[in-house]
Formats: sequence, C-alpha cells, structure tokens
Amino acid sequence: MKTILCILTFLLAGIGLGFAQKPFQGSVSGKITDVSGKAVEFATIMVLKAKDSTLAKGGVADANGTFEIEGLAEGRYLVTLTQVGFAKKSTPPFVLNAESPSVKLAALVMEPASQDLKEVRVAAAKPFIEQQIDKTVVNVENSIVAAGNTALEVLERAPGVTVDRDGNISLKGKAQVRVMIDGKPTYLSNEDLANLLRNTQANQLEKIEIMTNPSSKYDAAGNAGIINIRTKKNQNAGLNGSASLGFGYGLNPKANGSLNLNYRQNKWNVFGNYSGGARKNWRDQSIVRKFRSGDEVTALYDQFADNTTRNHNNNVKLGADYFASKKTTIGVLMNVNAGGWGSIGDNVTKIYKGTSVLEKTTTTGQNFDNTWKSLTTNLNLKHTIDSTGKEFTADIDYARYDNRSDQRYKITTVNPSGVDLEIPRFDVGNTKGIVDIYSAKVDYTHPLSKNSKIEAGLKTAFVTTDNNMKFTIQQGEAPRLDSGRTNQFIYKETINAAYLNYSTQIKKTSIQLGLRGEQTVMKGNQVTSDTSFRRNYLNLFPSVFVRQELNKKNTVGFSYSYRIDRPDYEDLNPFLYFLDLYTYQQGNPYLRPQFSHVAEVTHTFMGAVTTTLNYGRSNGIITEVLRQDDAARTTYINKENFGFRENYGVAISANIPITKKWMSINYVNVNRNRFVGLLNGGEFDGRIVTTTFNTQNQFTLPKNWSAEISGFYMSGFLEGTIKGEPMWQVSVGVQKQFWDKKASLKLNVRDIFWSQQFRGSFVFGNVDMQIRNKWENRVANLTFSYRFGNSKIQASRRRSTGLESEAGRVNQGSN
Repeated sequence: MKTILCILTFLLAGIGLGFAQKPFQGSVSGKITDVSGKAVEFATIMVLKAKDSTLAKGGVADANGTFEIEGLAEGRYLVTLTQVGFAKKSTPPFVLNAESPSVKLAALVMEPASQDLKEVRVAAAKPFIEQQIDKTVVNVENSIVAAGNTALEVLERAPGVTVDRDGNISLKGKAQVRVMIDGKPTYLSNEDLANLLRNTQANQLEKIEIMTNPSSKYDAAGNAGIINIRTKKNQNAGLNGSASLGFGYGLNPKANGSLNLNYRQNKWNVFGNYSGGARKNWRDQSIVRKFRSGDEVTALYDQFADNTTRNHNNNVKLGADYFASKKTTIGVLMNVNAGGWGSIGDNVTKIYKGTSVLEKTTTTGQNFDNTWKSLTTNLNLKHTIDSTGKEFTADIDYARYDNRSDQRYKITTVNPSGVDLEIPRFDVGNTKGIVDIYSAKVDYTHPLSKNSKIEAGLKTAFVTTDNNMKFTIQQGEAPRLDSGRTNQFIYKETINAAYLNYSTQIKKTSIQLGLRGEQTVMKGNQVTSDTSFRRNYLNLFPSVFVRQELNKKNTVGFSYSYRIDRPDYEDLNPFLYFLDLYTYQQGNPYLRPQFSHVAEVTHTFMGAVTTTLNYGRSNGIITEVLRQDDAARTTYINKENFGFRENYGVAISANIPITKKWMSINYVNVNRNRFVGLLNGGEFDGRIVTTTFNTQNQFTLPKNWSAEISGFYMSGFLEGTIKGEPMWQVSVGVQKQFWDKKASLKLNVRDIFWSQQFRGSFVFGNVDMQIRNKWENRVANLTFSYRFGNSKIQASRRRSTGLESEAGRVNQGSN
C-alpha cells in the first residue's frame, strides 16, 4: 500500500508541475496543395532544426491539407513535406521567438514525383521478418505461404517459436509464453488458445511482435516473453476495407472468409470486421505403455485413437475512436466470438499379458460436442497533457467466457475371440464453465529532459471462475452419478500492481530501469467436497535494459528481468478428464506460481544480422508430470511444481538478399534445456541440446507474380519430462496480383512431404511409455483477396488494454 501511495503522490505532483511550468511554445502552420491548387491530403510534416537538420517535431496534415505543429522551443527551423506520389519539398528557414511565436507558411505547393514509383515501392516493401530494438516483428501480410492457413500455422514460422503436438507454444525452448491479440490478452489455457488460433485465419493478421524480455511496464507473468498478434487495421479515410475467401483441402475440406470495414471522417473513426471459418480435420494417436515387476514386463497396453474433428468459428470486432481534441482521444472496443468443435472417434486399447499374449481389447467410442461464447469490451482514454510529452492513458475492461461441453463414451471389452466380457458401459458428462474478468489500469509518462523520462502506472484485476462438471455411468442399469468425476469448483483471484520505469539516453547509450510490484489474493472452493484454500502474496519484479551503439554497423544490448508464472485457471481445477478407462488427467488446486530469472545479450550488425545469447532459470516450474498406478494399471497426468528448469543458448537471425529477386530470411537457435526434480520416487535430471532452424525464401517474378518457399527443422527436444524426436516440414506458395494490385490470388501447400508429426517417449522409474501423434498437416489452400475504398489515410490507433497478466489462463473449449 505504501508503494501505491508513493506512486499516486508522484503522479499528482508530476501533473501539477506540468500545469505550473510555462515555457516558450512556438508553432508553425500552413496549407499544402498540388500544382493545380487541390489540397494534398495527409502529407507528413517534419520540423527540422536549421543548424543541423535534426528532427524537432513531426505531424500529419488533415484532409484539407492544413496542419499546425505546436510546442516548439525558441529557435531557427525549416519544414520538409513528404507524401506518396509527390516529390519531397523543403521550406526556407524561419525563426520562432518572443516577437514571432507563430509562423504561417505560404505557397506550400508539392509537385508530382518522377515516374519510377514502382522501384520506390519495391525498395520500401516490408521484409517478412524485422529486427527492432526491443522486439522481433513478423510481417504476416507479406507472406504468400500464410494465405489460407491459420494463425497457429503462421506462428510456427516465427523466429524461435515452436508449436508442439497439442498446440502449446514455446519461445526459444521455454513454455508459458503470453500471447496477446492487439495488445489484449486472449484469456485462454494453452490448448484453448491453440483452438482459437486454429480458427483465426492468417489473412486477418498484419504482424506478430515477439518480445523475449518485456519491461516492467508489462505484467510480470511469463518467463518466456510475450507474443503480440496484431490484426489488420484499415489505414484509410472515408469508407474502405478488404474481403477474402479461401478454400483448402488435405484429407478433408476447409473454408474461411473475412470482411474488414473502416470509416474515418472528421473526429470519428469507426471500424469493424468479421471472420469465420469451418474446418474438418483428422488425427490419430498411438500410446504404448509397459508395466513391470522388477525387470520383467508383466503387461503391455497398446492404445490407438482415430479421431475426426469439425471446427467452426465466427468472430465479430467493432470499435470506434473519437478525437475529442488534438490532445484527447476516447475509444471503445468490443469483440464477440462464438464457435464450437465436435470430435468423433474410437480409442482402442489392446491389453497383453507380458508383451505378446493378448488378454482383451477395450474400445472407447467418443463423441464430444463443445461450444463457446465470449465477449470482451474495452473503454479507453488517451490525453496528452502538454507538448513536452506528458501523457495519461486509462483503460477499463470486462470479459466474459461461457463454455459448454457434452461428452459421451461407449466402452466395450472383448476377449481375443471378439466375445463381450462385460455389458457395454455408457458414460455421459456435461461441463459448464463461466469466467468473468474485470480490469482497470492507468499509465502516466513524464519527461524529465529531452533524453530521459519516467513512466508509472497502476492496475487492478478481478477474476472469478465457476466450473461445474456432472458425470453419469450406465452399465445395464439406470444411470448413476459418478462421484469421482462430478464436482463444482469456484475460483476467485485479485491482482493489484504498480510499476515505475526510468529511461535515459547518454550519448550513444540507452538505459532503462524498472520495478514492478504485484499483489495476488486468491481463493478456491470445491463446492461438492466442501473444501477450500486461500493464498495472499506480494512480489517485486525488477528489470534492466542497456543498449550501446558502437558504430553505424554494430549495436549491443543487455537485458534482465525477474518474472512470475501463475497456474492456469484450468490447471487449478481438480476435475478428472478421461481419455479412456486407463488414461486420464487431473487438475491440482495446490499449484503455486513459478519464478524465473531471464537475461539476454544481443548484438546487431547493420540492422540485418542479430545474434542473441540467452540464459534463464525457473524455480518450482509448473509442468505436466506423468505418473503410473501399477496396481490399477492406469496412467495419469497432472500439473505439479517440479524442481527447476535451466536453459541457455545462442540464436542468430539474418535477412540475406541472395539476388535482387530473392530474399532469404533465416533463423537458427541452439538451446540447452535441463529439467531437475523429484519424480516417481527418484531424482529426474533431463538434459538435451535442441537446434531449431527456420527459413523463409521470397522470390519476385515478372508480371506481378511472386513465390515463396519456407520450412523448419527441430532436433530432439524435451517437452517437460517427455523427450520428443526431431520434426521438420517444407511449404511452398505462389501469388498473382492484378486489378492494379488491389486483388490477389494465392495458392500454397503446407507441409508438402507430410513430415511433421510428434514422436516421443518417457522412460523413468516405473513408467515406460512411447507416443506417436499424427494429424492432417499437408493442406493445399487457394485464397482470393480484394482491397477497396480510399487508401491515403492514417490507421485507427493501436492500444493495449488492461487485460494482461490473466492471459492464457482461461478455459474456452478444447480441441
């Protein structure tokens, strides 16, 4: 509480100082026209210091070609004007002082540019991957192979990102990545996030931002960093938009479509988009387990599951920005998502005495039907206090997730001759889950000088989840309640946070120091068994960033942060989830958060080649632990706080222009992971070196044709305590642009050799298990896209909301 009061005092004092100081503030204004006298819309304005042409301030002209740049210090300046289709223009120098505090420029006429605009456009095209100071940016909209694919499939191509057999996302060998969409958390557990991304079409994405070591301004959750997926925002005034339609086929059909609309006029910007899709997929899984007595194998369970799933998803996003004044903007955003998935298949388990004598076969017929609905809303305010850079922002958020699941099982057991050994058993389960999340945050920026500033903020978030599962069993008699799987679990959590960041520039050295404090108050209640638990803890999370420009070609940097990972809401739920009679998963309400130290050293050469050395150690890691009951011959998985994980490695990212028509983007990461902890009565010490390689090759062809070849390879790896075998894939695509480049037709084939599948094993203590998982990964997609409307105005503003640390912790259906 003392920390919060101190920061509030600082904020109020800073605002007071902002109003008390009255430095000289000059201004320059004018109107821009072309040679015919017509207004030049939305030209870029740069006010430069006359003595050395350094940038003093910038802005954008309005739809009438007029502009006014305020808050200029006393001095001598000149103005440069730029706009697509026009030659750059500079004005003669002018002076701002007490006698002449404002200057109105006359005769600002821009002339048409020369006719080699096509060459300019080619040079200015964004690369597929950009290395920026604090993040790596993947420009998805420039990728041909992305067309017709899903957001999850595009993530697999991002530098350092891997997606396992269940859709769990890791970054540089570390799990628990926080995934956000347009700065807003998704509020989903790992497999539910994968389900959402499978139903999000890649043509809805603009870029993916990867932050391996976020600052204290961001929530402390996530030792692996943050992945922010930015969806497309229309950049135009008036009415404009885009539409797309795609069809794909592997073993089953897939279809997707989208429509984006934007209207920007005067003080209003209103936007909305719809995207939808339907996919049918196939997947099989094989698990072989051995039970031992000493060195002798007493039983072998050979399981094989064959499933067909159907997914459908509809997403509507609506928003508006109101520019109340030049200094104040108010915005509202609403996102509605509804969809579902169903799965039908059989899980066949052959049970052997020893390794060769078949005793019986159990078949579990599964029929799942899941639906979900979600509503997220955001109200935000941005206010610029004065021209020195003092800025205040506020966000209020509410999110609600409603998930329903119906599970039906038919279990039959036969002897080696196919004769029933028992009456068929029918299990029916109904699960309802509702999550409500409320959040509010404020942020304040206060410049101390030209090269230094302080940022501070407060946040509070309240979450309540209510999960209710009911299971019945019927085996020759009337259905009876299964008390082992019937339960209601209510969970409540409050997180209060405050942060303070200081950043400065000393010659060619940039420094940022941050400290974040987070208090967590939580309560869980198992209603059926009438048991509950409470926890209350406060933690401090420091961060340090240093960047040094050695010369024009070389830049080095260092970063360190201390981070936390809280358990997913689903992992705290003690419900039992069955694959069959012999395999199940159970939540753990006694999970505690894990804490991590993360450090990186980075070197960038000519802005094109980036080398990173990274180290991380996480204590009390939350990971899946595989256990076996030899007496009941069952295997189950639950999450536990497991010893520690230590990893370090080196990564190199390079954009290499092979020829003028061939750009190659490559990424390689060599990472050593170590997991240590007590498991199944012994000390587990797993170590492995994993090499990951991604490549993206883009080819510019004549007559508006282009092509792309991409792929990745990952050597053996550790997924928790399970060792995975190498995986790889290759994808190809071709694109044709037409109708003045407003329309495009893209054809691509993903995983052309159908080589990507998961194979893994776990052999430790009394557990001996082999896993193979194969899914419908080779898919051909054909996508048509069309852009329409005005194309010369600024985009709706980006904003991050107050829903961050709770990301990735809500169950919204699974796949």
